[in-house]
Amino acid sequence: MRNCLGLLAAAVSLLQLYSFANAQAPNALERAIGDAQPCRSLKTKVSSFGISVEIGVDKLDSVKIENLQLSVNGNTAEASARGTLACKTSDEALVEGGFSATAEVRLKVDLTTCKMTETSIEIVKTDGRFGDIVKGLETEISGALRRSLEKNVAKLCQK
Repeated sequence: MRNCLGLLAAAVSLLQLYSFANAQAPNALERAIGDAQPCRSLKTKVSSFGISVEIGVDKLDSVKIENLQLSVNGNTAEASARGTLACKTSDEALVEGGFSATAEVRLKVDLTTCKMTETSIEIVKTDGRFGDIVKGLETEISGALRRSLEKNVAKLCQK
């Protein structure tokens, strides 16, 4: 049971970059994602009229978890989730805008070692002014998500 609760905590981290919560999130899972501030490090350069400007799409706009499934079979835990994360620029930004990204994430964890044995992260839909940029950063976003997941799964062994 303890491992199942820990896996749920890991699943929350799993959705950090792909789910969005506003300040008054409707459920505890979405609030936890919002508290993690998954948009904080999202910055990119955008060119307009021959001028390049760094834009931070680093403010959380909303989180919506469509589904989250967890299963444990012996010492193997599996989780899959689908959610949408929306981020926006700060109000002081020179170029305002935002994006939303819907992602499907799957992982397997060996509960004896607390290590992820398989991961799959796919951005299935993007929208908003900077949605195309998100598609271009999919590798970086997936890598950051994997690192976050590994860190949180490793915490399972510390308890």
